[in-house]
Amino acid sequence: MTSKQKQYVFVIGGANIDLQGSSDNPLLLKDSNPGEISMSSGGVGRNIAENMSRLNIPTKIFSYVGSDALGNFLIESTQKANVDTSYINRHPTLPTSQYLSVLDDNNDMLVSISDMRIINEMSIDDIRSHKDALNQSSLIVIDTNIPVNVIEYITEKFNHIPLFLDTVSIAKASKITHLIGKFHTVKPNRLESELITGIKITDQSSMHSAAKNMFEKGCKQIFITLGDEGVFYYDGKDYGMFNQKKIDVVSANGAGDAFVAGMVYGFLNLNGIKETVKYASAAALIALKSKNTISDQLSLENVALLLKEQSNEAE
Repeated sequence: MTSKQKQYVFVIGGANIDLQGSSDNPLLLKDSNPGEISMSSGGVGRNIAENMSRLNIPTKIFSYVGSDALGNFLIESTQKANVDTSYINRHPTLPTSQYLSVLDDNNDMLVSISDMRIINEMSIDDIRSHKDALNQSSLIVIDTNIPVNVIEYITEKFNHIPLFLDTVSIAKASKITHLIGKFHTVKPNRLESELITGIKITDQSSMHSAAKNMFEKGCKQIFITLGDEGVFYYDGKDYGMFNQKKIDVVSANGAGDAFVAGMVYGFLNLNGIKETVKYASAAALIALKSKNTISDQLSLENVALLLKEQSNEAE
């Protein structure tokens, strides 16, 4: 650990149960379809926290769960991943967040329903009550699932600590466009970057302009993710496009969460944005090769092996 890493990283974000139904045959609407239903722990903030823990980064998470069996399941599975869950609040009446998706026989999502009412209960008083733990963290990761007034409070009161942002989606990123410059490091995709900056991204030049726009607003590191086209990175000095070799993707679910964990690792342990984008991309690549949202293959050792392989191939 470098001197940058004091004690731990604090994550504030969503935690939910993922319920996924997949059909054995082409889906028949308005009928019962034989298939499989799986349940796992999810949520952007929670997934980032588990991925960071897999990279040996001490991690605490603050979120909300219900006082129900699903809340127990979520907390227990997160604890098994060595994430400190002692700051998670249990709501007395609302159920634990659930994300229900239905896949067709090609494993493409047909429809989903998200019940995240409980995360809207997060308040400024909650953050105030955790201020000592937050002030001792080496950095704070936020996802945009949490209420905008809470995000505003965090960016105002904890701006002496590097704040990392996962924008999550266009709809959720739209509520924090006025705050983007308060974050040290951001990871929007192309469409979210266009929304944040008002710049239409059509080529590398306009991508550079969008990243520079966010930098001039106050961001220190910008990673614009572009799916299989790679990542555009910018820190005011170094910038460019980084792309992995093409692989057979098993599932794209969770690649962004692994990338954020790699960004955090890079900031705490590596030397500059170029090393960080390679590291974060390697973590995302491991996630892309897994059918699970969080790959059980993600570890310091496996990322190091992958980076070594890529280095040998480049020579």
